[in-house]
Amino acid sequence: MRRFIVTGPAAEPVSVAEAKRFLRIDHGDDDSLVQSLVKAARQRVEARTGRVLMTQNWRIVLDAWPWGGRVALPLLPAQAVTAVRVHDPFGAVQSFTVPVYNLVQGTEPPVLDASAVPGPGRPRDGIEIDVTAGYGANAADVPEPIRQAMRLMIAHAYAATGPDGRSPAGPEPREIAALLAPYRLGRIGAAMPLVSA
Repeated sequence: MRRFIVTGPAAEPVSVAEAKRFLRIDHGDDDSLVQSLVKAARQRVEARTGRVLMTQNWRIVLDAWPWGGRVALPLLPAQAVTAVRVHDPFGAVQSFTVPVYNLVQGTEPPVLDASAVPGPGRPRDGIEIDVTAGYGANAADVPEPIRQAMRLMIAHAYAATGPDGRSPAGPEPREIAALLAPYRLGRIGAAMPLVSA
């Protein structure tokens, strides 16, 4: 199973203006730095928790369906499976729609039931699954403890930034791990189990 991002988030869970208020910055000199710290904080939270924060589109590629045709999707929370495509041995692609497959909601990780979808006709990368994942398109859709953890990450990184623009290594505040603990499921990109029936 491979996965890659197709469309990134249109916004961040913490805006630059919000981060600047939290940092008590009242000038624009560091706006690009703060923007990069916000993005880095989101990416770190996503990696630590295994969750996608803002709405993003991802593609999952499989060689074959697991036994039973049920796949644990490594993207949480999954909003929708928007496409399922299977390649035949002649290079043609067959697309399937919702009655043929089903996203099982309420499970972590979410499960795609594609037991009615035929197998691919080529040995590698024969299946593509497009998934829309994330809490939502608005910052307010992201749980507040996650947003607070991001603010603390941003503040820690900003305070540690030296004159050369680099952040020396240093331990993060313990509150960050505590705020993220209830949401931690694994790392985006980590191997997720295939579900067998």
